[in-house]
Amino acid sequence: MRSSAIVLGLALLSPLAFAGAASAQTTPSDVRDLVGARGSSGENALTTRGYVNVGSEAGDDRRWTYWWNERRGVCLSVATVNGRYDSVVSTPSPDCRRSRPTTLPGPVGGPVHDGRPTTLPGPVGGPVASGRTETIRFARGASSARRQGAVSGYETMTYLIDLRAGQSLNVAMRTSNRSSYFNITAPGANEALFIGSTSGNRYQGRTTASGTYKVEVYLMRNAARRGERANYTLDVSAGR
Repeated sequence: MRSSAIVLGLALLSPLAFAGAASAQTTPSDVRDLVGARGSSGENALTTRGYVNVGSEAGDDRRWTYWWNERRGVCLSVATVNGRYDSVVSTPSPDCRRSRPTTLPGPVGGPVHDGRPTTLPGPVGGPVASGRTETIRFARGASSARRQGAVSGYETMTYLIDLRAGQSLNVAMRTSNRSSYFNITAPGANEALFIGSTSGNRYQGRTTASGTYKVEVYLMRNAARRGERANYTLDVSAGR
């Protein structure tokens, strides 16, 4: 009799569980028309509607891109097959490297300023581990530095470098894992100015603000969830 009651209880709970899972991935009304769109036109439409591309990863037959809408607090997962949007669904905010504000005084995946978290550099679609942080200071008379290290799973390695506005900044990384990238975030910014997963592992540009820049090394979700490791060499240089 008791076992029958347990089976009945599970049967009643199962539809609710499936409903919860389904609601977590639905197509928001403002992007329903983009299902079936060509990739290039879909990207333009998403940008026009306030979404920012924050990362991507490739599968066997499709490519996923992740889009964040800051005003609405919505993260989208877009699957592209044969050049067209096969699906456009909402997905949890960590997939876009975002997190709900925290009241904790210390960092949770990243420092908290004015009650709002900065961009979370960790892998798309996974929890952000508390990684290590190191400040890069150039040796006397030098304008470049090299760092070697490793990240594994959901770990993030953060390098801090103080720069003045108008300086050139060059960052390049060699890595043993093709799913390992780095992001660069300007002082006080909530969005990364460079996202390695969409732009590669080399950056050249000029700083627009004075302060501390962050270079964050991480693994994408496909590798992080398998607990993979990446050994890397990071070269950073700054000039006038």
